[in-house]
Amino acid sequence: MSYELGPDGRTPNVQEGRRMNIESPGMPYNFADLEPAMSRDTLVFHLLRHQRVCFDRMSAMLRGSELEELSLEDVIRVTERNPAQHTLYRYAAEVWNHNLFWRSMRPRGGGAPGGLVAEHIRTRFGTYERFVREFKEAASSHFGSGWLWLVWRAGGLEIVTTSNAGTPLVRGDTALLGLDLWEHAYYLDHQNRRSAYVSAFLDELVNWEHANRTLAELGSSPEPRVVRPRVAIEAERQIIL
Repeated sequence: MSYELGPDGRTPNVQEGRRMNIESPGMPYNFADLEPAMSRDTLVFHLLRHQRVCFDRMSAMLRGSELEELSLEDVIRVTERNPAQHTLYRYAAEVWNHNLFWRSMRPRGGGAPGGLVAEHIRTRFGTYERFVREFKEAASSHFGSGWLWLVWRAGGLEIVTTSNAGTPLVRGDTALLGLDLWEHAYYLDHQNRRSAYVSAFLDELVNWEHANRTLAELGSSPEPRVVRPRVAIEAERQIIL
């Protein structure tokens, strides 16, 4: 299956099945809107050759099954618990992970946050600069493909990583931001320099407004919490996905 870009630079919202309750993926902005921090070519390649491929394969596996009418979140939760369905889980999780990744960025984003997330960063990490150091440390120390997340867990913020298609959705965490650590997310723009990609995300792309909206929906408010000296990295490498 091939996809043509719409006149506004977006992909058409192709419906893969009338009974499915899962929308086909698309960008919340135009492909060129994140330049120069992230190129149009990277976004086009990433969406069409990765997320859309996962969506198509997931849709084919769901069509005609008892899971067809579930939401994307419920498909992920159900299939993650069943080793026989882990192929479907990987495709569904990658669709969900990418949806959050797109919302974690915005044109003219980046820099230090304000609002609720800024208060929680001060409570958990002490300073924004310390948060940045731990975020970058988590990205650089993660081996292989996967994802880097800022999550809300047990009343506070944590930085965690997951391997391959792993998602915080099935770990009891609420994801505020997601950063793709698969090489295809940054190879065209930064080759193998993951650190440059993470810096561009924090300095020019990160969408703190999305994190603030998610926190507001949770009804969270800063509470005193002991600041731990090291980042909490969730190692899921022992889980065979």
